[in-house]
Amino acid sequence: MMQQRRIHKNQQAGIALIMVLLVVALVAIMAAGIASKQQLSTRRTGNLLNNEQAYMYLLGAEDWAKNILAQDFKDNKTDSFDDDWAVELPPIPVEGGTIQGKIKDLQARFNINNFLKAGNPDKDSIALFKNLLNENNIDIEVTDAIIDWLDENLDSTIPAGAEDGDYLNNAISYRAANRLMASASELIMVKGFDYKRYKKIAPYIIALPIFTPLNVNTASAMQISMLSNQISLVEAKNIISERNKSGYKSVDEFIKQDALKGKKITKIQLSVNSEYFLLQARSIIGSARSELYSVLYRDKNGKIKVLLRTQRRI
Repeated sequence: MMQQRRIHKNQQAGIALIMVLLVVALVAIMAAGIASKQQLSTRRTGNLLNNEQAYMYLLGAEDWAKNILAQDFKDNKTDSFDDDWAVELPPIPVEGGTIQGKIKDLQARFNINNFLKAGNPDKDSIALFKNLLNENNIDIEVTDAIIDWLDENLDSTIPAGAEDGDYLNNAISYRAANRLMASASELIMVKGFDYKRYKKIAPYIIALPIFTPLNVNTASAMQISMLSNQISLVEAKNIISERNKSGYKSVDEFIKQDALKGKKITKIQLSVNSEYFLLQARSIIGSARSELYSVLYRDKNGKIKVLLRTQRRI
């Protein structure tokens, strides 16, 4: 009997020890979990602070762009790769990381909204775009559908236009915008276009709110070849190679060069100065990486206004 009591007590002691060990283990696990959560929370807080700091530096880069464009307006009335704004800002050390940026001339691209002038199709602008399509092996008939996407009326342009009826029958139905494009990527939704065709010409086009001429001082060879169906891409590349870094002082100077003699070029489509620019800025703070794309408008008085600010590539 005494032996049974002794065994029972030993069993109780063993169970008690196990319970104590279990409690200790649970406390240790809970403590580890709390510590882990605290570390995670600290990391999250740090990441949030880094992201916030990185974005503030990007806004600082935007101020830099506005200031340099304003000063450029005072210094000269033409825009070229010889200007201070065209010099890329290399990675600059800041507290916790780096900031860098560059300014691009948006009028070095064809403005897709030039298709309409005073609400009506602009033949000269459409002709330029057709030259771009031809150079990239895209059917020029898609221009009819682009006109219908932009204009306010519901009448299809002959022969290859497209209005609501053409889009409402799609698997994913929608209507023609019947307004200017907010982004050139809207072309993907236009009848006859798709992502593959859009990507071919995306580097050469932009959607801006008003008519904008092409700046011949910053235009690429592809844009120069757009100016006339008499200018091949090879000829355009030669023109670019001969262009001084400071560019041309006037549109007349550009048109009168020997390489363009006898070529039919519409002067109103060209300029040697620009009003629309794009800031591309990048900031790295700790593990946080942020980018900013800002569309900047410089008016006739040299005042700078931010029209668009986004973290998506333009």
